[in-house]
Amino acid sequence: MSHTENIQLKIQDTLNCTKIIKVKDCKLWLSEIATKESFITIRLVSKNESAELNNQYRNIDKPTNVLSFLIDDKPLVGDLVLCHPIIKAEAKEQNKEIISHYAHLIIHGYLHLVGYDHENDDDAKKMEAKEVRVLNKLGFPNPYTSNIM
Repeated sequence: MSHTENIQLKIQDTLNCTKIIKVKDCKLWLSEIATKESFITIRLVSKNESAELNNQYRNIDKPTNVLSFLIDDKPLVGDLVLCHPIIKAEAKEQNKEIISHYAHLIIHGYLHLVGYDHENDDDAKKMEAKEVRVLNKLGFPNPYTSNIM
């Protein structure tokens, strides 16, 4: 069942990469997992901004591919901060289509907003299985096994 009507989504592009991801695609990807009203902002950022946020909120002094910030859960309000240079490099390194990698990371980030994590093996397996099922349904390959060299 598609839940695109439940999702309000904005893309803030600090790098002029909007052509890579589109609101309608992001809403479609998230519609497979969004079961409640969601207000999501996706922000595409540089390595510097990603590193600053990762350091400030997670005490990790380096950029990362995706950060999730839950603002409220009734309704769901959250930000997904995606570091385009990292995502682009990972996609190339893993021989993946960049759009497939973006779909995976947006779904991954949203799952964090609704309470999934990967702090231990059991939780990681549950989260990864959910990601793989959703991506498969959307026609994307398994991000954990496909095209990894």
